[in-house]
Formats: sequence, structure tokens, C-alpha cells
Amino acid sequence: MTDPENITYYLARHLPLPRWFGSTSTNGLSGWYDRFCVASEGYKDKFASKGAPRHKLVVTGIPNFDDVARWNDNDFPHRGHALVATSDARETMKIEFRKKFIRDCVKLARGKKMIFKLHPNERVERATREIKEIVPDAIVYADGNINEMIANCDILITKYSSVVYVGIALGKEVHSYFDLEELKRLTPVQNGGKSAENIAKVGRELLEIDVEELNRLKPKRYSGSARNANRASVYREGAFPE
Repeated sequence: MTDPENITYYLARHLPLPRWFGSTSTNGLSGWYDRFCVASEGYKDKFASKGAPRHKLVVTGIPNFDDVARWNDNDFPHRGHALVATSDARETMKIEFRKKFIRDCVKLARGKKMIFKLHPNERVERATREIKEIVPDAIVYADGNINEMIANCDILITKYSSVVYVGIALGKEVHSYFDLEELKRLTPVQNGGKSAENIAKVGRELLEIDVEELNRLKPKRYSGSARNANRASVYREGAFPE
């Protein structure tokens, strides 16, 4: 999952700034790759719409998200709960109104037992205290397999977490700050865990292409706004090897 296309994304696209300024929202826009393996047809469309060369995008699926049904066989002791996957927004210098988020989660849970799975980067003591102030009987996990927690839940609530794809693929009721219809289009293909094999196949095929030919067809480097202004011509159909 890539970051939302906020102000940093548009600044990186239109000003002489490095792409990393837009974080993962600018993923795939360099053109400096020969193949870009993506999780689904939806992601292929998304990256292509931003300017990535469509004919270099290959739908392979993505490991860890390509066989979510396996998580249904688990020993997690709780079932039928509302699971909240929190974020590390504050730890990464982003703005988050955590207490409001918790109160919103209470409404979405509709009286179900609430379980909170903290992001690995979070300050556990602070996050737990905030949750308990509003939901005293909530269960809070700082670690554990969140996929098993999702498999056993009735409702999954996230902000920008990629675990929402696990919930969607398992047919759960999900809530996210992203548009749900778009998330459904982007959800990684379920291929029984064969994504790594598919990616390896793409790599082997690349090894059979002449290196000199690949180098000759790579786009020229552009800097700043000039790079961005010329992206369309750089990514024209036929500018890269098929």
C-alpha cells in the first residue's frame, strides 16, 4: 500500500524536489526499472495512471498477501470481535487525533468486544493508556499475529494500514480512511501463495534480455520540475523494452 496523494506528493511531482519527498506515494515514477511487479490489476492501473510505464508493470501478486485464507486455521482465542489496527502516525511525525479515532471506533464496533492491535513502532504505554481511558474493557496487543486476529474478527477498523487487504480478501466488514471501493479494486490477487514464484519467473526472464539493449532503452535522467514536465514523453509507449 502506498501513502495517500497529499501535498507532499504534488510538491514532489511539480517542484524540483526528490521523489522521496512524497514518500511511497511517488513509488514507481522513476522509470528506472525494467519490470515492476505489482499485487493486482488494480495496482497496475493505479501506477500507470500516475505515469509509470504500463508495459513494464507485471501483475505477479505479492507475498504475505496472496493466500490469506490460510489464516483461518489459527489458535487465536477470541472470535466475533471488532479489531482496530492502529497507526504509527505520531511516531513518524504525522498528525493524528488518536482519541477521536478511538471514539469513532467505538461507534463502528456497535457494542462488540474491542481488540486493539498496536503498530510495531508505537509507544505502547502511551497508546494503551489512551485506549483504556475511553474503552476500559478493551484488549490491547502490542505484538502477535494480526492476520489471525483479522481472520477471527467480525469488523476490521484501520486508518491507512495494508492489513485492510487481508480483511477484504476474507470478506470482513472493513473500515479505512481510504476509499473502500478503490481498496477492493487494489486488493492483491489470491493465488495460493505463488507470488514469489511469479516474481522469480519475471527475474529469470529479465536475465535473458541483453543488458546493452536494456541500458540503451532506459530513460534519460531529468532533474526537478524539468524531469516531471517531461515524464509523459519519457514514458511514451515503446520507450521501454516489452
